[in-house]
Amino acid sequence: MLIRKLKATAIVYLLALSFVGGALVYASDSTIVEEVESVLIIGSAEHPDPILEMVQDLEKKGILRDIVVLESFPVQIWVTGPKNVIEKLQKMPRKASPNFK
Repeated sequence: MLIRKLKATAIVYLLALSFVGGALVYASDSTIVEEVESVLIIGSAEHPDPILEMVQDLEKKGILRDIVVLESFPVQIWVTGPKNVIEKLQKMPRKASPNFK
């Protein structure tokens, strides 16, 4: 009788633990909440380029990924990341190059 109660208690405990653990994993998965996109961002005609520096800093922090910098002036940067971060990068002030169209 005691063994049956222990088995029943263990099963209830394991079910409760798996339910709570699954809920915590789902709640902490930020990729589900954030909208991710890949875009081309045009840099600034300054040296050093503040937009490129910001992209590199965000890449080091793990916020942006799949960074491809094209050798042009100003630089063209293909980047993948959260939509709100990319929108901030696109709104950064930049100096335009007279030769870039």
